Amino acid sequence: NPPTRQPANPPTRQPANPPTRQPANPPTHHPTNPPTH
Repeated sequence: NPPTRQPANPPTRQPANPPTRQPANPPTHHPTNPPTH
């Protein structure tokens, strides 16, 4: 078994969890309970 020059787990350039541009909970313009007239 000759020693391998390449590592078993090469570092990945891309992150596992890339930052999302859109927020998880976007603010809603319409209220949940609108006032009744």
